[in-house]
Amino acid sequence: MAGEGVGTVLARAGLGGGAAGRTGGTEVEPGRATSPASRPLSEPIFLTSVYRFADMTRVEEVWEGLRKGFVYRRLGHPNQAALEEVLARLEGAEEALACSSGMGALFSAVIAHLRSGDHIVAQAGLYGGTQTLLTGELSRLGITCSFVSAATGEAFEEALRALEAEGRRPRAMLVETLANPSLAVAELPDLSALAARRGLLLIVDNTFATPLGCRPLRWGPALVVHSATKFLNGHSDVTAGVVAGPKELVGPLRRLATAVGLTIAPFDAWLLLRGLRTLHLRFERQQRSALEVASWLEGRRGVKRVLYPGLPSHPSHGLALRVLDGFGAVLSFELEGGEEAVRAFVARLKLIPLAPSLGETATTVTYPARTSHRSLSLEEREAAGAYPGLVRLSVGTEDTDDILEDLDQALG
Repeated sequence: MAGEGVGTVLARAGLGGGAAGRTGGTEVEPGRATSPASRPLSEPIFLTSVYRFADMTRVEEVWEGLRKGFVYRRLGHPNQAALEEVLARLEGAEEALACSSGMGALFSAVIAHLRSGDHIVAQAGLYGGTQTLLTGELSRLGITCSFVSAATGEAFEEALRALEAEGRRPRAMLVETLANPSLAVAELPDLSALAARRGLLLIVDNTFATPLGCRPLRWGPALVVHSATKFLNGHSDVTAGVVAGPKELVGPLRRLATAVGLTIAPFDAWLLLRGLRTLHLRFERQQRSALEVASWLEGRRGVKRVLYPGLPSHPSHGLALRVLDGFGAVLSFELEGGEEAVRAFVARLKLIPLAPSLGETATTVTYPARTSHRSLSLEEREAAGAYPGLVRLSVGTEDTDDILEDLDQALG
Protein backbone atom coordinates (compact mmCIF):
# COMPACT_ATOMS: atom_id res chain seq x y z
CA MET A 1 0.00 0.00 0.00
CA ALA A 2 1.61 3.23 -1.17
CA GLY A 3 1.57 6.31 1.03
CA GLU A 4 0.29 6.04 4.60
CA GLY A 5 0.50 2.80 6.57
CA VAL A 6 -2.56 0.63 6.95
CA GLY A 7 -3.12 1.79 10.53
CA THR A 8 -3.17 5.43 9.44
CA VAL A 9 -5.56 4.73 6.56
CA LEU A 10 -7.93 2.87 8.88
CA ALA A 11 -7.72 5.30 11.79
CA ARG A 12 -8.65 8.17 9.46
CA ALA A 13 -11.39 6.33 7.54
CA GLY A 14 -14.32 8.67 7.06
CA LEU A 15 -12.63 11.69 8.59
CA GLY A 16 -13.21 14.80 6.50
CA GLY A 17 -10.19 16.44 4.92
CA GLY A 18 -7.98 13.33 4.79
CA ALA A 19 -7.15 11.18 1.81
CA ALA A 20 -9.29 8.40 3.24
CA GLY A 21 -12.20 10.68 4.10
CA ARG A 22 -13.07 12.54 0.91
CA THR A 23 -16.37 12.14 -0.88
CA GLY A 24 -14.64 11.32 -4.13
CA GLY A 25 -13.67 14.91 -4.93
CA THR A 26 -17.28 15.91 -5.57
CA GLU A 27 -18.90 19.26 -4.97
CA VAL A 28 -21.36 18.03 -2.34
CA GLU A 29 -21.90 20.42 0.57
CA PRO A 30 -22.21 18.73 3.99
CA GLY A 31 -25.04 21.07 5.02
CA ARG A 32 -25.92 24.45 6.47
CA ALA A 33 -24.17 23.70 9.78
CA THR A 34 -20.75 24.17 8.15
CA SER A 35 -18.86 27.31 7.28
CA PRO A 36 -15.78 28.18 5.16
CA ALA A 37 -13.76 28.26 8.39
CA SER A 38 -14.72 24.81 9.65
CA ARG A 39 -15.80 21.43 8.38
CA PRO A 40 -16.96 18.29 10.20
CA LEU A 41 -14.17 15.95 11.29
CA SER A 42 -16.34 12.87 10.83
CA GLU A 43 -18.00 12.28 7.46
CA PRO A 44 -21.65 13.45 7.61
CA ILE A 45 -24.43 11.01 6.77
CA PHE A 46 -26.05 11.96 3.46
CA LEU A 47 -29.57 10.57 3.83
CA THR A 48 -31.02 12.45 0.88
CA SER A 49 -32.41 10.29 -1.91
CA VAL A 50 -31.80 12.87 -4.64
CA TYR A 51 -29.50 15.84 -5.34
CA ARG A 52 -30.44 19.23 -6.77
CA PHE A 53 -28.58 21.15 -9.46
CA ALA A 54 -28.19 24.85 -10.22
CA ASP A 55 -28.90 24.42 -13.92
CA MET A 56 -29.31 21.87 -16.73
CA THR A 57 -25.67 22.15 -17.79
CA ARG A 58 -24.42 20.82 -14.46
CA VAL A 59 -26.86 17.92 -14.28
CA GLU A 60 -25.93 16.89 -17.83
CA GLU A 61 -22.21 17.07 -17.00
CA VAL A 62 -22.70 14.80 -13.99
CA TRP A 63 -24.81 12.32 -15.98
CA GLU A 64 -22.14 12.19 -18.70
CA GLY A 65 -19.28 11.80 -16.21
CA LEU A 66 -17.72 15.12 -17.17
CA ARG A 67 -18.16 16.46 -13.64
CA LYS A 68 -18.00 14.49 -10.40
CA GLY A 69 -21.22 14.51 -8.46
CA PHE A 70 -24.29 12.58 -7.38
CA VAL A 71 -27.81 12.41 -8.75
CA TYR A 72 -29.83 9.69 -7.03
CA ARG A 73 -29.00 7.46 -4.07
CA ARG A 74 -29.26 4.17 -5.97
CA LEU A 75 -26.64 5.44 -8.42
CA GLY A 76 -24.15 6.35 -5.70
CA HIS A 77 -23.75 8.76 -2.80
CA PRO A 78 -20.96 10.48 -0.83
CA ASN A 79 -20.87 7.93 2.01
CA GLN A 80 -20.51 5.11 -0.50
CA ALA A 81 -17.73 6.95 -2.35
CA ALA A 82 -15.76 7.62 0.84
CA LEU A 83 -16.13 3.99 1.93
CA GLU A 84 -15.11 2.57 -1.43
CA GLU A 85 -11.95 4.68 -1.49
CA VAL A 86 -10.80 3.15 1.80
CA LEU A 87 -11.79 -0.39 0.80
CA ALA A 88 -9.89 -0.17 -2.49
CA ARG A 89 -6.76 1.01 -0.69
CA LEU A 90 -7.04 -1.81 1.85
CA GLU A 91 -7.15 -4.50 -0.84
CA GLY A 92 -4.60 -2.77 -3.07
CA ALA A 93 -7.29 -2.58 -5.75
CA GLU A 94 -7.98 -0.04 -8.47
CA GLU A 95 -11.64 0.09 -7.54
CA ALA A 96 -14.09 -1.22 -4.95
CA LEU A 97 -17.87 -1.50 -4.92
CA ALA A 98 -19.85 -1.47 -1.66
CA CYS A 99 -23.09 -3.49 -1.75
CA SER A 100 -26.01 -3.98 0.60
CA SER A 101 -24.86 -7.49 1.64
CA GLY A 102 -22.06 -9.98 1.18
CA MET A 103 -24.28 -12.30 -0.85
CA GLY A 104 -25.33 -9.35 -3.00
CA ALA A 105 -21.65 -8.62 -3.65
CA LEU A 106 -20.93 -12.23 -4.61
CA PHE A 107 -24.04 -12.48 -6.79
CA SER A 108 -23.12 -9.31 -8.66
CA ALA A 109 -19.55 -10.57 -9.17
CA VAL A 110 -20.90 -13.69 -10.88
CA ILE A 111 -23.84 -12.25 -12.82
CA ALA A 112 -21.89 -9.29 -14.19
CA HIS A 113 -19.34 -11.57 -15.88
CA LEU A 114 -21.07 -14.89 -16.58
CA ARG A 115 -24.01 -15.83 -18.80
CA SER A 116 -26.21 -18.83 -19.43
CA GLY A 117 -24.09 -21.83 -20.44
CA ASP A 118 -21.04 -20.76 -18.44
CA HIS A 119 -19.61 -22.95 -15.70
CA ILE A 120 -18.03 -22.14 -12.32
CA VAL A 121 -15.43 -24.38 -10.70
CA ALA A 122 -15.55 -23.89 -6.92
CA GLN A 123 -13.83 -25.44 -3.96
CA ALA A 124 -15.87 -27.82 -1.84
CA GLY A 125 -16.35 -26.59 1.70
CA LEU A 126 -17.64 -23.10 1.02
CA TYR A 127 -20.05 -21.13 3.20
CA GLY A 128 -23.44 -22.82 2.97
CA GLY A 129 -25.16 -19.73 1.58
CA THR A 130 -22.62 -19.57 -1.23
CA GLN A 131 -23.17 -23.22 -2.11
CA THR A 132 -26.93 -22.67 -2.16
CA LEU A 133 -26.49 -19.69 -4.49
CA LEU A 134 -24.25 -21.68 -6.82
CA THR A 135 -26.37 -24.82 -7.01
CA GLY A 136 -29.80 -23.22 -6.71
CA GLU A 137 -30.39 -19.69 -7.90
CA LEU A 138 -27.58 -19.56 -10.47
CA SER A 139 -28.59 -22.89 -11.97
CA ARG A 140 -32.01 -21.38 -12.77
CA LEU A 141 -30.15 -18.80 -14.86
CA GLY A 142 -28.27 -21.47 -16.78
CA ILE A 143 -24.97 -21.05 -14.90
CA THR A 144 -23.71 -24.40 -13.67
CA CYS A 145 -21.16 -25.29 -11.01
CA SER A 146 -18.95 -28.17 -9.98
CA PHE A 147 -16.92 -28.56 -6.80
CA VAL A 148 -13.27 -29.49 -6.30
CA SER A 149 -12.14 -31.24 -3.13
CA ALA A 150 -9.14 -28.95 -2.50
CA ALA A 151 -8.43 -25.28 -3.28
CA THR A 152 -5.10 -26.05 -4.95
CA GLY A 153 -3.83 -25.30 -8.41
CA GLU A 154 -3.32 -28.99 -9.13
CA ALA A 155 -6.88 -29.97 -8.14
CA PHE A 156 -8.44 -27.14 -10.13
CA GLU A 157 -6.27 -27.88 -13.18
CA GLU A 158 -7.45 -31.48 -13.17
CA ALA A 159 -11.09 -30.41 -12.84
CA LEU A 160 -10.77 -27.92 -15.70
CA ARG A 161 -9.29 -30.53 -18.02
CA ALA A 162 -12.14 -32.93 -17.25
CA LEU A 163 -14.76 -30.26 -17.93
CA GLU A 164 -13.20 -29.26 -21.22
CA ALA A 165 -13.07 -32.91 -22.29
CA GLU A 166 -16.83 -33.02 -21.71
CA GLY A 167 -17.34 -29.93 -23.85
CA ARG A 168 -18.24 -27.73 -20.87
CA ARG A 169 -17.42 -24.01 -20.77
CA PRO A 170 -15.51 -23.12 -17.58
CA ARG A 171 -15.58 -19.37 -17.10
CA ALA A 172 -14.74 -18.72 -13.44
CA MET A 173 -13.06 -20.17 -10.36
CA LEU A 174 -14.36 -19.47 -6.85
CA VAL A 175 -12.49 -20.04 -3.59
CA GLU A 176 -12.40 -18.78 -0.01
CA THR A 177 -9.06 -17.61 1.38
CA LEU A 178 -9.98 -19.41 4.60
CA ALA A 179 -12.76 -21.94 4.09
CA ASN A 180 -15.87 -21.88 6.24
CA PRO A 181 -15.84 -23.85 8.55
CA SER A 182 -12.76 -26.04 7.90
CA LEU A 183 -10.32 -23.07 7.76
CA ALA A 184 -8.54 -24.73 4.82
CA VAL A 185 -6.23 -22.21 3.13
CA ALA A 186 -6.57 -21.60 -0.61
CA GLU A 187 -3.41 -21.97 -2.67
CA LEU A 188 -3.84 -18.47 -4.08
CA PRO A 189 -0.48 -18.05 -5.88
CA ASP A 190 -1.06 -21.20 -7.96
CA LEU A 191 -4.78 -20.55 -8.46
CA SER A 192 -4.10 -17.01 -9.65
CA ALA A 193 -1.49 -18.25 -12.11
CA LEU A 194 -3.88 -20.93 -13.36
CA ALA A 195 -6.69 -18.42 -13.88
CA ALA A 196 -4.38 -16.11 -15.82
CA ARG A 197 -3.05 -18.96 -17.95
CA ARG A 198 -6.53 -20.13 -18.91
CA GLY A 199 -8.20 -16.75 -19.15
CA LEU A 200 -10.63 -17.45 -16.31
CA LEU A 201 -12.16 -15.08 -13.78
CA LEU A 202 -10.90 -15.77 -10.25
CA ILE A 203 -13.29 -14.82 -7.43
CA VAL A 204 -11.86 -14.92 -3.91
CA ASP A 205 -14.00 -14.60 -0.78
CA ASN A 206 -11.59 -12.93 1.65
CA THR A 207 -14.06 -12.48 4.53
CA PHE A 208 -12.29 -14.63 7.13
CA ALA A 209 -8.78 -13.36 6.38
CA THR A 210 -9.63 -9.65 5.87
CA PRO A 211 -7.20 -7.47 3.87
CA LEU A 212 -4.96 -7.44 6.95
CA GLY A 213 -4.48 -11.20 6.75
CA CYS A 214 -4.33 -11.60 2.99
CA ARG A 215 -4.46 -9.44 -0.14
CA PRO A 216 -5.22 -11.83 -3.01
CA LEU A 217 -4.62 -9.20 -5.71
CA ARG A 218 -0.88 -9.31 -5.09
CA TRP A 219 -0.80 -12.54 -7.12
CA GLY A 220 -2.78 -11.21 -10.06
CA PRO A 221 -6.15 -9.89 -11.28
CA ALA A 222 -9.21 -11.17 -9.43
CA LEU A 223 -12.45 -10.07 -7.85
CA VAL A 224 -12.05 -10.05 -4.07
CA VAL A 225 -15.33 -10.35 -2.17
CA HIS A 226 -16.11 -9.66 1.49
CA SER A 227 -19.10 -9.96 3.71
CA ALA A 228 -18.34 -6.60 5.31
CA THR A 229 -20.96 -7.47 7.92
CA LYS A 230 -18.24 -9.48 9.64
CA PHE A 231 -14.73 -8.29 10.58
CA LEU A 232 -14.63 -5.14 8.45
CA ASN A 233 -17.51 -3.64 10.42
CA GLY A 234 -17.08 -5.69 13.59
CA HIS A 235 -20.04 -4.40 15.58
CA SER A 236 -23.05 -6.53 14.50
CA ASP A 237 -25.01 -3.49 13.32
CA VAL A 238 -24.45 -3.46 9.54
CA THR A 239 -25.22 -5.80 6.66
CA ALA A 240 -22.89 -5.00 3.77
CA GLY A 241 -20.68 -6.50 1.08
CA VAL A 242 -17.59 -5.48 -0.88
CA VAL A 243 -16.10 -6.40 -4.25
CA ALA A 244 -12.62 -5.08 -5.08
CA GLY A 245 -10.40 -5.53 -8.10
CA PRO A 246 -9.23 -4.03 -11.39
CA LYS A 247 -11.42 -1.33 -12.94
CA GLU A 248 -12.27 -3.46 -15.96
CA LEU A 249 -13.66 -6.17 -13.67
CA VAL A 250 -15.44 -3.96 -11.12
CA GLY A 251 -16.98 -1.63 -13.73
CA PRO A 252 -19.59 -4.14 -14.97
CA LEU A 253 -20.53 -4.88 -11.35
CA ARG A 254 -21.19 -1.22 -10.65
CA ARG A 255 -23.48 -0.97 -13.66
CA LEU A 256 -25.37 -4.06 -12.49
CA ALA A 257 -25.57 -2.93 -8.86
CA THR A 258 -27.00 0.47 -9.77
CA ALA A 259 -29.43 -1.09 -12.24
CA VAL A 260 -30.95 -3.55 -9.76
CA GLY A 261 -30.45 -1.61 -6.50
CA LEU A 262 -27.66 -3.53 -4.74
CA THR A 263 -25.73 -0.46 -3.56
CA ILE A 264 -25.14 0.16 0.13
CA ALA A 265 -27.33 2.63 2.06
CA PRO A 266 -25.75 5.86 3.39
CA PHE A 267 -26.16 5.02 7.07
CA ASP A 268 -24.72 1.53 6.60
CA ALA A 269 -21.77 2.98 4.66
CA TRP A 270 -21.18 5.50 7.44
CA LEU A 271 -21.32 2.78 10.12
CA LEU A 272 -18.94 0.59 8.15
CA LEU A 273 -16.45 3.45 7.81
CA ARG A 274 -16.66 3.93 11.56
CA GLY A 275 -16.00 0.22 12.11
CA LEU A 276 -13.00 0.24 9.79
CA ARG A 277 -11.25 2.80 11.98
CA THR A 278 -10.53 0.11 14.57
CA LEU A 279 -10.15 -2.93 12.29
CA HIS A 280 -6.37 -3.14 12.72
CA LEU A 281 -6.66 -2.89 16.51
CA ARG A 282 -9.53 -5.37 16.79
CA PHE A 283 -8.15 -7.93 14.38
CA GLU A 284 -4.66 -7.97 15.89
CA ARG A 285 -6.09 -8.70 19.33
CA GLN A 286 -8.59 -11.24 17.99
CA GLN A 287 -5.92 -13.18 16.10
CA ARG A 288 -3.65 -13.26 19.13
CA SER A 289 -6.45 -14.59 21.33
CA ALA A 290 -7.58 -17.09 18.68
CA LEU A 291 -4.16 -18.74 18.58
CA GLU A 292 -4.11 -18.98 22.37
CA VAL A 293 -7.64 -20.43 22.46
CA ALA A 294 -6.90 -22.93 19.69
CA SER A 295 -3.72 -24.11 21.42
CA TRP A 296 -5.61 -24.51 24.69
CA LEU A 297 -8.43 -26.49 23.07
CA GLU A 298 -5.99 -29.00 21.55
CA GLY A 299 -5.20 -30.31 24.99
CA ARG A 300 -8.79 -30.60 26.23
CA ARG A 301 -10.44 -33.92 26.96
CA GLY A 302 -13.56 -34.38 24.85
CA VAL A 303 -12.24 -32.28 21.96
CA LYS A 304 -11.65 -34.57 19.00
CA ARG A 305 -9.70 -32.06 16.91
CA VAL A 306 -9.12 -28.33 16.48
CA LEU A 307 -9.05 -26.61 13.09
CA TYR A 308 -7.02 -23.39 13.04
CA PRO A 309 -4.33 -22.63 10.42
CA GLY A 310 -2.04 -21.19 13.08
CA LEU A 311 -1.63 -24.64 14.63
CA PRO A 312 1.10 -26.93 13.25
CA SER A 313 -1.50 -29.73 13.32
CA HIS A 314 -3.70 -28.01 10.73
CA PRO A 315 -3.34 -29.51 7.21
CA SER A 316 -2.92 -26.01 5.74
CA HIS A 317 -0.40 -24.71 8.28
CA GLY A 318 2.56 -24.69 5.90
CA LEU A 319 0.53 -22.98 3.18
CA ALA A 320 -0.80 -20.47 5.71
CA LEU A 321 2.75 -19.43 6.56
CA ARG A 322 3.38 -18.78 2.88
CA VAL A 323 0.08 -17.11 1.89
CA LEU A 324 -1.27 -15.35 4.99
CA ASP A 325 -0.05 -12.40 7.03
CA GLY A 326 -2.02 -13.72 10.01
CA PHE A 327 -4.06 -16.80 10.86
CA GLY A 328 -7.41 -15.11 11.42
CA ALA A 329 -9.76 -15.02 14.38
CA VAL A 330 -12.07 -17.95 13.56
CA LEU A 331 -11.45 -21.54 14.57
CA SER A 332 -13.48 -24.73 14.59
CA PHE A 333 -13.33 -27.69 16.94
CA GLU A 334 -15.04 -31.06 16.86
CA LEU A 335 -16.49 -32.53 20.03
CA GLU A 336 -16.64 -36.22 20.78
CA GLY A 337 -20.28 -37.20 21.04
CA GLY A 338 -21.59 -35.39 17.98
CA GLU A 339 -24.65 -33.14 18.02
CA GLU A 340 -25.71 -34.18 21.51
CA ALA A 341 -22.36 -33.02 22.90
CA VAL A 342 -22.62 -29.74 20.97
CA ARG A 343 -26.09 -29.00 22.35
CA ALA A 344 -24.92 -29.66 25.92
CA PHE A 345 -21.81 -27.50 25.44
CA VAL A 346 -23.79 -24.55 24.03
CA ALA A 347 -26.36 -24.79 26.82
CA ARG A 348 -23.62 -24.46 29.46
CA LEU A 349 -21.96 -21.37 27.97
CA LYS A 350 -22.41 -18.25 30.12
CA LEU A 351 -20.29 -15.50 28.54
CA ILE A 352 -20.18 -16.62 24.90
CA PRO A 353 -23.48 -16.31 22.99
CA LEU A 354 -24.77 -18.64 20.29
CA ALA A 355 -24.95 -16.37 17.22
CA PRO A 356 -24.84 -17.53 13.57
CA SER A 357 -22.36 -14.93 12.36
CA LEU A 358 -18.75 -13.95 13.07
CA GLY A 359 -16.24 -11.13 13.23
CA GLU A 360 -17.84 -9.15 16.06
CA THR A 361 -16.07 -7.67 19.06
CA ALA A 362 -17.92 -10.31 21.10
CA THR A 363 -16.78 -13.92 20.99
CA THR A 364 -19.55 -16.09 19.52
CA VAL A 365 -20.17 -19.74 18.73
CA THR A 366 -22.31 -21.31 16.07
CA TYR A 367 -23.17 -24.82 14.95
CA PRO A 368 -22.66 -24.89 11.16
CA ALA A 369 -24.55 -28.14 10.60
CA ARG A 370 -27.75 -26.48 11.86
CA THR A 371 -27.12 -22.87 10.78
CA SER A 372 -24.88 -21.76 7.90
CA HIS A 373 -24.86 -25.20 6.24
CA ARG A 374 -28.31 -26.48 7.23
CA SER A 375 -29.69 -26.25 3.67
CA LEU A 376 -27.11 -28.77 2.42
CA SER A 377 -27.48 -32.53 2.35
CA LEU A 378 -25.60 -34.64 4.91
CA GLU A 379 -23.04 -35.58 2.25
CA GLU A 380 -22.58 -31.92 1.25
CA ARG A 381 -22.23 -30.84 4.88
CA GLU A 382 -19.55 -33.42 5.56
CA ALA A 383 -17.73 -32.50 2.34
CA ALA A 384 -17.70 -28.91 3.62
CA GLY A 385 -16.41 -30.02 7.02
CA ALA A 386 -19.67 -29.22 8.86
CA TYR A 387 -19.62 -32.47 10.84
CA PRO A 388 -22.25 -33.30 13.50
CA GLY A 389 -19.81 -32.48 16.32
CA LEU A 390 -18.23 -29.37 14.80
CA VAL A 391 -18.46 -26.00 16.58
CA ARG A 392 -17.23 -22.76 15.00
CA LEU A 393 -15.82 -20.12 17.33
CA SER A 394 -15.32 -16.48 16.34
CA VAL A 395 -12.92 -14.97 18.84
CA GLY A 396 -13.68 -11.43 19.99
CA THR A 397 -11.80 -8.73 21.85
CA GLU A 398 -12.59 -9.80 25.42
CA ASP A 399 -9.81 -10.75 27.82
CA THR A 400 -8.55 -14.13 26.65
CA ASP A 401 -8.69 -15.54 30.18
CA ASP A 402 -12.43 -14.84 30.32
CA ILE A 403 -12.99 -16.65 27.01
CA LEU A 404 -11.00 -19.66 28.22
CA GLU A 405 -12.79 -19.74 31.56
CA ASP A 406 -16.19 -19.93 29.86
CA LEU A 407 -15.04 -22.60 27.43
CA ASP A 408 -13.51 -24.58 30.30
CA GLN A 409 -16.68 -24.70 32.38
CA ALA A 410 -18.89 -25.39 29.33
CA LEU A 411 -16.74 -28.31 28.18
CA GLY A 412 -17.07 -29.80 31.66
